[in-house]
Amino acid sequence: MAFRSFVWGGFEGATQLYPDGRRVDSIAGSGHDRHAALDHALLRSLGIRTARESLRWHLIERQEGRFDWTSARAQIEGARAAGVEVIWDLCHWGVPEGLDIMGPAFPGRLARFAAAAARMLQAEGVATAGWVPVNEIGFWAWAGGTTGGFAPFLTGEGGALKAQLLHAHLAVVGALRAAGAHQPVILCEPLIHVVPRLGEDGSEAAARAQMEGAFEAVEWLLARDGQAFDVLGLNHYPHNQWDTQGERLHPGDPGHRPLRDLLAAVAARFPVRLALSETGAEEPEGDSWLGYVAAECAAALAAGVPLEGVCVYPVMDYPGWENDRHCPCGPIGQRERQRFVRPGQAAALAGLRPPAR
Repeated sequence: MAFRSFVWGGFEGATQLYPDGRRVDSIAGSGHDRHAALDHALLRSLGIRTARESLRWHLIERQEGRFDWTSARAQIEGARAAGVEVIWDLCHWGVPEGLDIMGPAFPGRLARFAAAAARMLQAEGVATAGWVPVNEIGFWAWAGGTTGGFAPFLTGEGGALKAQLLHAHLAVVGALRAAGAHQPVILCEPLIHVVPRLGEDGSEAAARAQMEGAFEAVEWLLARDGQAFDVLGLNHYPHNQWDTQGERLHPGDPGHRPLRDLLAAVAARFPVRLALSETGAEEPEGDSWLGYVAAECAAALAAGVPLEGVCVYPVMDYPGWENDRHCPCGPIGQRERQRFVRPGQAAALAGLRPPAR
């Protein structure tokens, strides 16, 4: 097994900027920047030895070319103390102030940040399990380039933003390898399923276009550079299946596909290593969703799907992006500033097993 544990724990690390100037900082909002040692110890107590963490680029490189790693110190030391290896997100939708995401300097600047991060972590002796250069290129292209929902606040420019992010991904991979960082590069993209609305003109084509759009980044990178990533990470939540009117599909609904079938379809299409890089549900769905995921992943593994890990994401409560509401999710809960383990989710995690050797 390439990773220390089959189950990974992902700490929410979104840092996008909204049109009103508000910056999301999920790491600060959850208190993970202050209590990372406890959080990683709790992961280890659950048998989880691989984590996803985000380096907050906008805090680390406030001035171009000057890197201050203070904001990541607790995460680094907490993981090291618990013996947890880390998959590092380098750009989780947020960039330093004043940097034009669509400008020609963006790919190179992200690449230089990646190389600096690799050198720093090597010097610190941190167990690094992998790298996510740009989180969810497809989703960011839609949210920031098609709808204008967050930076760079464009509409009708999803294709252009996606191309820019893909070039940035390639630049990061080159910089990491040049810096001697040879851990797996993970491309994390949404795993969705869309069905046409019965009787709606054009809905079959619309459904097909949405699903194909979710794989454009994968197709482009495989065609451009077969070494552009090592693991295809698939992010799948309860709301990732819908019809062309946006109506959510639940298990048992007409058109809904079991997760095992979605994973098998990806494995048949792309001959690459796979991981379920994000999955989870808010309470009160958390226990049942993780139980469902455990059963579906077991079936997928039995069918030969090359699944190398399952990341519970977010693994801990965090504040909602748009309104800071308390989002209860994952096996690590928070109540009155105290951490606790949700027993139902801990039990469900026990059902997630690595493939038999």
